[in-house]
Amino acid sequence: MKMDHCLIPILAVVLIVSVLIAGCTTTVTGPGQSAQETPAATVPIPGTAGTTTSSQSVSPTGPNVCTPITITQTDGKQVTLSCRPQRLIVANAGAAEMLIAFGAGNQIVGVTESTRNVSYIMDKIPQAQNIGNWQTPNVEQILALHPDVVISYSSYKPKNLDQLTAANITVISLDCYKLTSLSSDARTLGALTGKTNEAEVYARMVENTIGDVAKRVKTIPADKYPTVYFEGYTDYTASANGSGSGEMLTASGGKNIAGDMVPASAQVSPEWVVAKQPQYVMKAVSSSNMVPLKEIVQKMKARPGWDTIPAVQQDRVYAFASDIEYGPRAYIGLVWTAQLLHPDEFRDMHPRMMLNDYEQRYVSGTNKTTVIYP
Repeated sequence: MKMDHCLIPILAVVLIVSVLIAGCTTTVTGPGQSAQETPAATVPIPGTAGTTTSSQSVSPTGPNVCTPITITQTDGKQVTLSCRPQRLIVANAGAAEMLIAFGAGNQIVGVTESTRNVSYIMDKIPQAQNIGNWQTPNVEQILALHPDVVISYSSYKPKNLDQLTAANITVISLDCYKLTSLSSDARTLGALTGKTNEAEVYARMVENTIGDVAKRVKTIPADKYPTVYFEGYTDYTASANGSGSGEMLTASGGKNIAGDMVPASAQVSPEWVVAKQPQYVMKAVSSSNMVPLKEIVQKMKARPGWDTIPAVQQDRVYAFASDIEYGPRAYIGLVWTAQLLHPDEFRDMHPRMMLNDYEQRYVSGTNKTTVIYP
């Protein structure tokens, strides 16, 4: 019996120690968390020094959580993505320039062959790989680059769009070249890349410029709008309503002699142009065309029968580089066009200074080539 009395204190001590040890190993629960749950831990990925990816977030409300994003395409249709894309393939030179302007060029992993020939774009994104022709991009090459999305034109969708869709490639359709959708496309790219502030500043500048031109044009009587033949890249292809040049002519106070034609780019005859007797002739020249703008204008003036056209007789034949006619700088092309058609009303607007400002603020090198002649 004495031995039993001695064991009682010892057993008590053992019991107390056991309880204390158990308390140290019990999971502390928080609000809404069961005793079996443990706080989410950061799992280091090899080679990342303990950083995490969006798929390995610290907590359900942490900063790296992948959240859905809804954007609006040029055609007005909305697309919802499960995550904000990080790897972009851009089958659209205007969109590539915009992304660079907004500081998102590092997200571009692929561009078309024609874009790769534009030095002021490629010197900013040397990492971007060639995906081939913009009309029929190489599906295998696209898949090899593991893009989150492919950005293509909205008005000119890829001819192999069905192949892209079948390969489970997400295609976002944005024009990024027409005046009427330039600002909205910019905002979409800003939302897509997290560059909303940068895109908003640019979009408002575009809208303010277009608004200023529209306000001045409204003060000009309609019978003072000069007639214009605007030619596309190919000889005797007239830019009608619905084309980028057609929109620009209307906005700048010009009367498009091909305005009622269908489709937007309509083939016409030399006799038709001569018969229309346009007061101005303008032509868009592709960036891939290496012929100087001066030479192009001289050849146009020398076309058979054109010596009877008022535009030729009064030296009002102009060639525009496509870079200033379409794309992120089209708002500058608008001012240039309006100033040519209505010099008195637009005398105090300075498109050359606007181009220099764009070059300094957004994309360097964009003011180094001739964009209009004469």
